[in-house]
Parts: sequence; C-alpha cells; structure tokens
Amino acid sequence: MNRPGHTRITPTALRKTVETVACQAFGIPPGDASASLHDDAGKLGVDLLVRLPAPPLLALDPGGRDRPLFERADIARLKISFMGREVTGMELGRINIRLGAA
Repeated sequence: MNRPGHTRITPTALRKTVETVACQAFGIPPGDASASLHDDAGKLGVDLLVRLPAPPLLALDPGGRDRPLFERADIARLKISFMGREVTGMELGRINIRLGAA
C-alpha cells in the first residue's frame, strides 16, 4: 500500500542505530561505541570510538576475538557498512574507527 507523505529519521536516532550496529559488529556490549555522523560526498560518513575490553592474557578467546586487532576492525567495518545500510536504508561512506579501552 502506498500512502502519500515522507519518513524522516532524526539525527539522534540515526546515530544510536549506527552505534548499536557497531557494537554488534565488534561483539561488545551496547553502549561501548559512540558515533558522530557527517556528510561524505552524499553518503553517510561515520566516525566511531569503540571501547574494547583488554584481550585475555593466558587463554585464547573462543569467540574468535583472538584475531589481530586491525583484522577485527576491517571485518567490523564491512559488517557496519552492510548492516547500517540494511537498517537505515542509507548508503554509508567512509567509516573511521578509533579503538580505545573499555
């Protein structure tokens, strides 16, 4: 069914959605990522701060988190781009990820 009108997503809702998608992509608890959004040549540009827990020192992490950190970030970037588009309907441009400690 088609109805006349339009749908708007507020900037806060969009930012919170991208933050939630980032947490899922990194496998971290909700709230451990913060985002700022900007225009990236007509696409949605994302700057993320992701707070990661310290890696286990004596045992391998069974969740696959024992991969090198930059590899995890590259995989998460792809997931964020795909899931972000699926959820918001917007094409994501450049996704800058800054890693910090939880």
